Amino acid sequence: MDLAEHQRKLLGLIRSTYQVRADDDPYFRNVAQSKDLEEARRNIFLWRIYVLERTAALTFALLKQRNLLGEVVGTFIARHNISPFRETQAPAFLEALSSHDDSLIASVAQFELALMKVREGDPGTYTVEWNVEPHTILHNLARDMPLEDDVPQGVYRVRVSRELPFHIQIQHCGASL
Repeated sequence: MDLAEHQRKLLGLIRSTYQVRADDDPYFRNVAQSKDLEEARRNIFLWRIYVLERTAALTFALLKQRNLLGEVVGTFIARHNISPFRETQAPAFLEALSSHDDSLIASVAQFELALMKVREGDPGTYTVEWNVEPHTILHNLARDMPLEDDVPQGVYRVRVSRELPFHIQIQHCGASL
């Protein structure tokens, strides 16, 4: 086995994407069953949690409230090869969640990613579609308060740009269909 294959198998073990086979080298069978591998996985998970809580706070708070945090972060670790440097983690995480099946999670992630880009000097203008009134949602997430049950539904657009006061503009476009 060459070094590249060896490294791919170890990475697969860390991400829980590689299943050791009977014909694998005894080294891999030992690693797969070791407490050190469990500890490494847990440390990686906790590092991602630590970073995302601070750098993707709104999306983190929403996932936590919906009891999806562990599942979503675990899936993210398994599917994405990202740098251990914290500056790269939130953008990759938010990008991955921007197409989430839950439209609120997708909208919050898209908004947070757009705001992050604009604050870092991106000259673009981003538009994020929402099917609920975003001001209340964003306010509660920013304060780590529970989401309200009676948030008005409808069609909303949030524009994010350096050219706007406070970088955002919320527009109500009508009732939902």
